[in-house]
Amino acid sequence: MTETSQATSTETAWLFINRIAGGYDKPQHHERLRQLLKDLGLLTVEINSPQQLACQWEDDAVPRPDFIVSVGGDGTAAMIAGQTGGTVPIAIYPAGTENILAKYLKIPTDIGAFAKMLAKRTVRHLDAGQVGDRTFMLMLSAGFEAEVVHRVHQRRNGHLTKFHYVRPTFELLAKYPYPRLELDIELADGSRTQTEGYWVFAFNVPRYALGLEMAPDARPDDGLLDICVLTQKGFGSTTAYITSLLSGTITQRSDMQCFQARSVDLRSASGPVPLQTDGDPAGFTDTRISVLPSYLPLMVPPTRSHH
Repeated sequence: MTETSQATSTETAWLFINRIAGGYDKPQHHERLRQLLKDLGLLTVEINSPQQLACQWEDDAVPRPDFIVSVGGDGTAAMIAGQTGGTVPIAIYPAGTENILAKYLKIPTDIGAFAKMLAKRTVRHLDAGQVGDRTFMLMLSAGFEAEVVHRVHQRRNGHLTKFHYVRPTFELLAKYPYPRLELDIELADGSRTQTEGYWVFAFNVPRYALGLEMAPDARPDDGLLDICVLTQKGFGSTTAYITSLLSGTITQRSDMQCFQARSVDLRSASGPVPLQTDGDPAGFTDTRISVLPSYLPLMVPPTRSHH
């Protein structure tokens, strides 16, 4: 891991606060973060929207920050990396609904521990996935659950909680049409393979929502995505998949195929199928999914020893 020299330091930090991340606003955390950056002797520039971030970034008169504190969920950090071209370290202060990436990297929510992390500035470069012009940090899915995400977001106003997903899931179980998805996969060694199924996932990180694991071998710094394809359709199969996902036994199923891939071309002959990335609607098939190696420079807690 390369340590960045402090010679280029402008002693400036940008504080990006996403107001609608997670279930509710947390102004007392924001105040403590402002104080923390001040205590570290940093000049703080506060930013509250992607538009404002873009303006600051494109203004040559504004010095580049040493790092950006991202107050929000996983998607907020991905958006910041996209706007800054992955050139500035990002410190996630976990304030989203799930904070899967932050939990995976053991990023603390405790202000004292978070301060220690900022003082050390240990940076780890993680891969991202790409679909169309969107980047994703955690995972993509196509099919049933992506349809649920699209429906939830159509009705969204303000903060989302897990309960928003319950009703659309049950409504859809009864009438989802299960369009067939065809995959043309570029494997790790550069060879290609084809397969098909009804529910497709691409993982960059082993964890899924609610801390569930579906691709336990996925690593966010191996330059690959872990692709999982569920090959059965219908009410019974979907219920069984959901049950085995919740009970942690889905990796033992014979009707799930897994691949490690550099890219995937995803098509459906029966028309556009919804996609979601990191819990947000991400357009429709047909599309190509690929990996952006070492895309995201994330500040992580300093490791005591290698596990």
